[in-house]
Amino acid sequence: MTKNDITIRVAGRAGDGSLTTADVLSKVFKDIGLWLVTYKDFPSNIRGLPTNITLRVNEKRIYYGRKDKLDYLLAFDKKNVEIHISDVTEGGVIIYDNSNESLSEELLKENIHYYFVPMQSIAKNQLGLEVIKNLIAVGVIAYLLKMDYERTKEIIYNYFLKSKGEKIASKNVEAFDAGYNYAKENIEKKDDYIIEEVKNPQKTYFIMGNEALAFGAIVGGCRFYSSYPITPASEVLEILSRELPKYGGVVIQAEDEIAAVNFAVGAGYAGIRAMTGTSGPGVSLKTETIGLAVMNETPVVIYLSQRAGPSTGLPTKVEQADIYHAIFGGHGDAPRIVITPGNVKEMFEFTILAFNLAEKYQTPVILLADQVLAQNKYTIPIEEIDLSKVKIERGKLLSQEQLNELISKGEKYLRYKITEDGISPRVIPGMEGGIFTANSNEHEEDGYTTEEPNKRKAMLEKRLRKIYETARKSGDLPEDLIFGEGDIGLIGFGFTYGPIMEAMERLLEKRIKVKFLQIRTLWPLDKEKIKSFIDSCKKVIVVEQNAQGQLSNIIKMFYPEHSKIESLTRYDGRGFTPGDIVNKVISIIS
Repeated sequence: MTKNDITIRVAGRAGDGSLTTADVLSKVFKDIGLWLVTYKDFPSNIRGLPTNITLRVNEKRIYYGRKDKLDYLLAFDKKNVEIHISDVTEGGVIIYDNSNESLSEELLKENIHYYFVPMQSIAKNQLGLEVIKNLIAVGVIAYLLKMDYERTKEIIYNYFLKSKGEKIASKNVEAFDAGYNYAKENIEKKDDYIIEEVKNPQKTYFIMGNEALAFGAIVGGCRFYSSYPITPASEVLEILSRELPKYGGVVIQAEDEIAAVNFAVGAGYAGIRAMTGTSGPGVSLKTETIGLAVMNETPVVIYLSQRAGPSTGLPTKVEQADIYHAIFGGHGDAPRIVITPGNVKEMFEFTILAFNLAEKYQTPVILLADQVLAQNKYTIPIEEIDLSKVKIERGKLLSQEQLNELISKGEKYLRYKITEDGISPRVIPGMEGGIFTANSNEHEEDGYTTEEPNKRKAMLEKRLRKIYETARKSGDLPEDLIFGEGDIGLIGFGFTYGPIMEAMERLLEKRIKVKFLQIRTLWPLDKEKIKSFIDSCKKVIVVEQNAQGQLSNIIKMFYPEHSKIESLTRYDGRGFTPGDIVNKVISIIS
């Protein structure tokens, strides 16, 4: 018997509402005290193509959205059985809606348990509403997993009552009953999976990465957000357009990506904490303005949620192939800070930090995430979101009183004053005595354009110094973390944190010790820590979701012993599983 440990994939067609099944199941599992994470795999068109979402459920905390194999596959049509049957584990289950078509012989495997339920037909003939087949499916699953009938029905009713009202709540409960009763009367359970409510569960949030980032922006003082809708960053625009005005903020859906970043830089120049969000195609268009913000030292946060490219690429699939662009995108020497969260907690915390860094170092800060982390949901303990630790740091932003004191000493305010740490005093435009020029040309300390060689050299060195010396040595940047111990080292960033952590657990069960360096500041890299980590290993595997091994290549720029380093890459649009990493490590040591 396998209790409270299951991976369920719900597979249907885009636009048919089938993912409602997963939403309702997630709510039920969360409310009975289980930990869960999701893995969405959906097409970029609106309707018709196969789509699926995987729920991973457990009594203990889990970091990643799916195992290597499925325990349950709920398929609403034959095509989805064909697509996903190879992912079903031996002894696993396929629940199939046979309303329209039976499965062919080649899809009937001896090592899989099958349950056939005409969900669409029941919905149409018994309830008069085909789309409600999704709640019939929930009823079938609840029966098969021996879930508490009354408790499950109560959660479902309250879920729809709150969002849709009494009439729809009652209709959905009726559909749940229809599915549960059909299964009870017609199905003999053959599998070993059950779900039970957890006693005294830990209090948790169930939250999407983009939700955590949006709420982090609000808490971190963001009061201006401009964006053009783009997957997988669009949820941030949706959330902030609803929530930010409640806190005196402004949200603009811009006409294009260039306008969006220009709005944000303008707001940053005016003294507002500002952010723009995008993905690969969008950041390509924003690049020139990012260079402008570097040149005139304007604070701005750019949320870059990576997807598979180039060009339109795979808009709804994961990739980590914007590393080069995030770090080096643009012409000239244009240093910026790039930080990269690896889990939902860090999505929240790093967003707050990004605004502090942008203002403290008067620079663009790129918050680099990816589709898996951005658009999936995770349960995290409530106490991990600690608002008491939030600090707002605005750096060398002068008050009118401080500016007056400067002027009273006979000093002229110099917006781009050459300083030892490379950071100049900043004022908000309109302050008395704080007039300065901010344009895209190289400039003198007061902002006026110059082409004088020594002044150009000094000003460029100042911009480089504040990032590569002051920021790197300050302790302000997220520290790269090391987990575990062993002679084999793993290096990764972003969503790979999850599968790497689980792979380490599995390897330890096989008595194979490995350690993991999670890169959290992608630029400027902590070269000394990375070198020390590599020196301590016999072999290092850089786990990254791209074809060229971009992170590996950047590390090799600073570490000449290339023979120690190799990449584990994946670039098919689907994220790493823990098994991918386990197999790579075993292949190296065997």
